[in-house]
Amino acid sequence: MSEELSVVGKRIIQPDAAAKATGAAMYASDMKMPGMLIGKVLRSPYPHARIKKINKSKAEKLLGVETIITPEDVAQWQGFDRGLKDLPMVAGGYLVPPEEHVLNERARHFGDAIAAVAAINEHVAEEALELIEVEYEQLPFVIDPEEAMKPGAPQISESAPGNIGKRMSYPFTEGDVEKAFGEADCVVEGKFSTTKQAHCTGETAAAVASLDSSGKLKVWSQCQLPHLGRREIAHIFNMPVGMVELINPFVGGSFGQKLSICAEPICIALTLKTGRPVKLVHCREEDFTSLETRAAFRYDVKMGFKQGGALAAMQIYMIGYAGGYLARAPMASAIAMVYGLGHYRCPNRAGEADIVITNTAMGGAFRGFGNPAIMWGIEQLVDEAAEKLGIDPLEIRLKNIKKAGEIANMGLTLESSYLEECIKGGAKAIGWTEKRGKKKEGKLRRGVGMATMTHSSGAAPLYLEHSNAFIKFNEDGSANLVVHPGSPGTHIWGTLSQIAAEELGIRAEDIHIVTGDTDVTMFETGSHASRSTYTIGNAVLRAAREAKGQLLERATKILGVSFDELEIKDRQVYVKAKPEKAVSVAEVVRGSIYNFEGECLNISGKCSWESKFNSPPTGAFFAEVEVNVKTGRVKVVKFVTAIDCGKAINPMTVEGQLEGSMQQGIGYSLTEDYVINKDSGVVESDNYDNYKMPGILDMPEAEVIIIDKPDPKGPFGAKGVGEPGMVGVAPAIANAIYDAIGVRIEDLPITPERILKALEEGNQ
Repeated sequence: MSEELSVVGKRIIQPDAAAKATGAAMYASDMKMPGMLIGKVLRSPYPHARIKKINKSKAEKLLGVETIITPEDVAQWQGFDRGLKDLPMVAGGYLVPPEEHVLNERARHFGDAIAAVAAINEHVAEEALELIEVEYEQLPFVIDPEEAMKPGAPQISESAPGNIGKRMSYPFTEGDVEKAFGEADCVVEGKFSTTKQAHCTGETAAAVASLDSSGKLKVWSQCQLPHLGRREIAHIFNMPVGMVELINPFVGGSFGQKLSICAEPICIALTLKTGRPVKLVHCREEDFTSLETRAAFRYDVKMGFKQGGALAAMQIYMIGYAGGYLARAPMASAIAMVYGLGHYRCPNRAGEADIVITNTAMGGAFRGFGNPAIMWGIEQLVDEAAEKLGIDPLEIRLKNIKKAGEIANMGLTLESSYLEECIKGGAKAIGWTEKRGKKKEGKLRRGVGMATMTHSSGAAPLYLEHSNAFIKFNEDGSANLVVHPGSPGTHIWGTLSQIAAEELGIRAEDIHIVTGDTDVTMFETGSHASRSTYTIGNAVLRAAREAKGQLLERATKILGVSFDELEIKDRQVYVKAKPEKAVSVAEVVRGSIYNFEGECLNISGKCSWESKFNSPPTGAFFAEVEVNVKTGRVKVVKFVTAIDCGKAINPMTVEGQLEGSMQQGIGYSLTEDYVINKDSGVVESDNYDNYKMPGILDMPEAEVIIIDKPDPKGPFGAKGVGEPGMVGVAPAIANAIYDAIGVRIEDLPITPERILKALEEGNQ
C-alpha cells in the first residue's frame, strides 16, 4: 500500500464554508433572545478627564430604559487587563496591577467608557445616552510617548512614574555589543517609527450575556482565547469560574483584536444589573476609538557587519505606545525584540524597551505581533549595509540566515529552516537579477526589493502552551473532535479535521467538530501566536493516535491478526500483507459500542498537550513597485511571498492566509494611518471614509510559493502560518522604493507626502 498521505496536503472545502456563504452562520450581533435588552455605551469626548458628576435622571425617565450604570454602580467589581496578562500564563508573571474598570471614573483616552444603558431597543438606548448629563474636569493630556516621558508631562497612571508602564530588556542578550561595534567594518543605524493600525474586522465588537435560574452566567463572546476569557470574566465579577459559560459564535474577523475581551465586561454588567439578557454591539466608530490597535513603536536600530557581510552586532532601543492602559503593548514590545534580534545569526545582541502610557487608545495585538514593526527597520538597514559593502542584498541575507540546529529566535533549537529555498525561489519569481539595480528614468520608475523574517509556531517557552483534544467515534465510523481553538476566520476547523482524519484513516468529512462552549470543551489556551495548527494540531494528532490504537486493538479480534499487522486507510482496517482482508471502521466501532460479550467500549482518545518546543516558520518577501516621482504615489505591481511553513496541511488555506496578509501589509505600508488630533486628542481616523484600507482593486499581481517541507516536531510536519505573511511586506516595499527612486523612508506609512519630501531633500 502507498505511504502517500490521503488527507493532509489536500485542498478541502472548509467545514464552516457553507454556513458563511449562505448566511446561515450566526454571529453575536445576529442573536435574539426572549426579553433581550440592547446595551449602549457613553464614551468620553476628551482624552483625559475626571468625571465630576453624572446626572442620569432624565434618561432614567425615558420609556423603555431598563437601567443606566455609572462608575459608582460597578465599583464592587475588579479592575482588569483586557489583554488577559493578569492571568498566570507568562513565565515570571506580570507585576503591574490592572487599572481598567468596567466603567472608569477618570477617562484616560478619547472613547473611554464612562456610562452604559440597557433599553428595550437600540433607538431608546441611543436616545437615553443623549439625555445623560456629565460634568467633566478636563485634565492635561499627552499623546506623544516621547513627550510623555519628559519631566513635567501629565501623569496618567499612579503605577507608572514618568508614564513608563514597564521597562523591558531583551531576554537573550549575548556577547559584548560595544566591543563588536568597535571592531565592525560597516556600521549602519536608523531611527524608525511605525503607526497604529486598526483591525478593520468585518464584524464590530459584540457580546451577548444572560443569567439562568441558578445564577450561572452565559456569555456569547468573540474572544479567541475562550477559556482565558472565561477566567478573566469570573475574576472581574467575583464569580467562581464554573459559574461562567463562554460560548463562541461565528466571529467576523479578529487579526488579534479578539485576543482581548472587548464588549463583554459592560454587556455582562448590564445583565447582572437587570437580570435580563443583554446584547451589546459596537458601532464602527467605537471599534476605531475604544479598542486596541496595532501597537506602534519608535525605535533605534544599530547593526555592525564584517567586510564579507557577516553580521557582528545588533542593538535596539524601543519605545512602545501603550495607550491609556497597558493592555498587550508590553508583550508586543518584548516579542518584537525577540523576533528582531533573533532572526539572523549574530554573536553580539542587546535590546531595551520602554512601554509608555499616553492618552490614546491602547496598543495591542495585531497579526505579526511586533514582528512587522521591528523588521520594518532591520531589513532596510540590511539593504543599506549590503550597498555599503558592495554585496547583493540577497547574498548578504543568505550569508546570515540561521540553519537547522542553531538557536532560534525564542531560545530553542531551530528544528528546521528552509529560508534559503524561500529566498532563491522568491528571487526567481520576481525576476531579481533582471530587474534589480537598473537605471531608472521618467515620471514612473520601477524597482524591486526584498525582506525576510522568522516568526513562531506558538509562544513556547515564553508562554504556557496548553491544548486539549478529545475524539470519540460514532457508530457510523465518523468521529466527533472536541476542541476549542477560537475561530475568528482562520479555517482552523478544517485543518484540525484533516490532521485527525489522516491519523484515523478516515476522510476529512467524517470528522465532526464540536467546539465553542467552555462547558463542553477542555481547557485550551486558544488561537494566537500562529499556534493553532502546530500546538492544537499536535494535541489532536495524539488524541487520534490513542483512538486509533483502540480501534486497531478491536480489529485484531475480527481479523485474527496481531496489532502490528494492521493499518487503516479510507475507512477500512486492513491487513498490510493482505489488503483484501479488511473490515470497515464503522463495523469495528459499531461492534464495540453494541457489544453483548461484556466488552463494550466507545472508542475514543484524549490528549492534554503542553508544547515545550517551537518550530519557527520562515519566509522571504519580494516586491516590485512603480513610483510616480511627480505625485509621490506608490503602486505595488507584483508581490511574491515564499513561505517555509513546514508541511502545508491545506495548501489552499495557506495561500489564503498569505494573500490576506499581503493585503493588510500593503495597507500598513502605504495607506493606513491612525490619526489622533494632537491639539484635542480626538481620534480622527474613526471610520472607513478617513482611514484608507486597501481594497481588491489595490492588490498587485500576487504569487505565493509554499516550500512544503515537513518539520520534525509539527503535526505531519506543519508549522504556523497565520501571521508570518504580513511580517516582511512593508520593508520589502520600502527597499523596492529605494531601488526605484533612491530614497529611504523611515516612518510608516509611506505616504506620497513623505516620498515627495524625501525627493525634495535630495536623499538620493
